[in-house]
Amino acid sequence: MAERLATLVLSGGGAKGAFQVGAERVLREQFGFRWERIFGVSVGALNGTLLAQEEYQRLMNLWLNIREQDIYKKFSWPIVAFRLAVQRKLGFYDDTPLRALIEKHAKGRPFRIPTHVGRVSLVSGLYDLVDSDAPDFLDAVWHSATMPVIWEAIGPKAFVDGGLRNVTPLGDALRFNATEIVVIPCSAGEVESAKTPANIVDVAKRSLTDITINEILLNDVDEFVRINDVVRQAHEAGLTLKKPDGSAYRYCPITVLTPRKPMGDSLDFSPETIRLRMRHGEDVARMAMLQQTVVNVPPPVPSMPAP
Repeated sequence: MAERLATLVLSGGGAKGAFQVGAERVLREQFGFRWERIFGVSVGALNGTLLAQEEYQRLMNLWLNIREQDIYKKFSWPIVAFRLAVQRKLGFYDDTPLRALIEKHAKGRPFRIPTHVGRVSLVSGLYDLVDSDAPDFLDAVWHSATMPVIWEAIGPKAFVDGGLRNVTPLGDALRFNATEIVVIPCSAGEVESAKTPANIVDVAKRSLTDITINEILLNDVDEFVRINDVVRQAHEAGLTLKKPDGSAYRYCPITVLTPRKPMGDSLDFSPETIRLRMRHGEDVARMAMLQQTVVNVPPPVPSMPAP
């Protein structure tokens, strides 16, 4: 099997990140993909970290055995009210268990592939890209996976989910001259329908993770694909398009593996749902690669007429 070098970009999506695990495994094991670099935000930061350490079985086992309490502490409404009103907490729930999970599975293990995760500071409002060689990298993974309002913003700079500004860090990938880019979002192309919110947590989760971040994701990917195609057409016509700084735009092949059915609640960590998402990721990746193979098959050589 020929090796196919590419940069992997993993979006956010909470428990829907199981889709990424299934899709990535098929790309790597069945179609020869080898990652030259990995970028991730939110749950994509967590998945990307273990993939960059080539801890494939550990990542699979993590998802197959994950429980809600491994990610965050859920409180009753009186305690939530006490936390917000008296303790001045910055989120409904506490996701320090997630930090312990990251430590357990990633601390002290070498990175075989350069990886980068994104976080946002609610103080500066800026997006911060952190490399795997940074001393606070595992902290940054935790920050990147912390959904604002649902969980408490972290530290003096109030770090939260990098997806607030950069759901799929495509621009980051291009800065490193990617050979090819594979993007694995966690949500279908359209916003999924949901039940009427039952409480304020449902409102926050629906507004931030399902609608706002999904819209950023769609715009981010669509804009990249559009510009990329324009650059390709210009190159084929013998033209060079330049950025405002004078450097040339560069065409980069891109594959986007989007779920083809609703992925459900981003905080649904039930074993059955996790397995369904993982299998759907496998199916989508396999189908996309087989379609590419069919498209790239050379046309048959016409037979010569008999003399």
